[in-house]
Amino acid sequence: MGAGADNAGDKMVVGRTNESEERTVLVAKGGDEDGYGEDYVLRVAIENDRVLRDVPEGVDAVHASGTVPLPTGGALGTLPPGNGLVAVGANGVVGYVHDAPRDKLQEQQVHAGVLGAGTTALPGVFGRGAPGVVGYSQDAARDVAWETADPSAVCGRATGIGVRGKGDDGGVRGESENNFGVEGKSTLASGVRGASERAAGVFGEGSPGVMGNGPGNGNGGVFESEKGAQLRLTPRRMGPLGPTVPTTPEAVLVNERQHGPRLPKNGQAGEFTTLDDPAGTCTLWFCVSGPGPGPARWAQVLLGPAFDGRA
Repeated sequence: MGAGADNAGDKMVVGRTNESEERTVLVAKGGDEDGYGEDYVLRVAIENDRVLRDVPEGVDAVHASGTVPLPTGGALGTLPPGNGLVAVGANGVVGYVHDAPRDKLQEQQVHAGVLGAGTTALPGVFGRGAPGVVGYSQDAARDVAWETADPSAVCGRATGIGVRGKGDDGGVRGESENNFGVEGKSTLASGVRGASERAAGVFGEGSPGVMGNGPGNGNGGVFESEKGAQLRLTPRRMGPLGPTVPTTPEAVLVNERQHGPRLPKNGQAGEFTTLDDPAGTCTLWFCVSGPGPGPARWAQVLLGPAFDGRA
């Protein structure tokens, strides 16, 4: 067998390295009277899908490498790198794992730059990096600083929704061993929004189930309702609570000299807050009116006698 091609115009030889100073184009033509016979122009295959080697690794069908950045030292500056593979079609690139059967109907329906098909145990598309996968909507400008701000596995940026998920067993799931499972941040709106037509907008399960922390004078939680109560505490079923007796709770003294605890003067009507004194005694306070001609006004919520818990 002779050597491979050395120059443009030479014949290519299989099993050898072929070189050329010019590009090579392969064009399929439909000159046969019975029509073009196959559904591909070029196929690279491995006999019986197996090649035995003296190293424990598989054999790839095609390798494609683009150019690397090249400093010219002249007016052109540094030439940018080239792509390894550029493909245009109903789908730009279609990839299947070995165990996934080819689905031509799906290929004709999807129309994506990259279509990856896996199985129940193997991913259709796998990305690793920092970030591993980046997606932008058509009208969103690329932001490299945002992409590299943290080593996220998946980053999505859009003028609308960045990442959207829909599933029969949850739309989006986040897991973490020692930090937030799902984190949402916003400057002018809510960090996380939950909505449902027939169930809770947000459901939390943990210890505690839901926790709110208001920085500065912000509220730990705000609850609104058009016609119902703003807050419902589901009562636990118990036996009879016992007989009742008249009682007169003791209130923290508030008068012209004793002004009461230092509560927010910009409080809003309906706010509750609890306070601990140095002895560890907790009291409950309610804002009865918001700021108007003067500061907000508060009143202590008086309780019955204290007793020891036994549950």
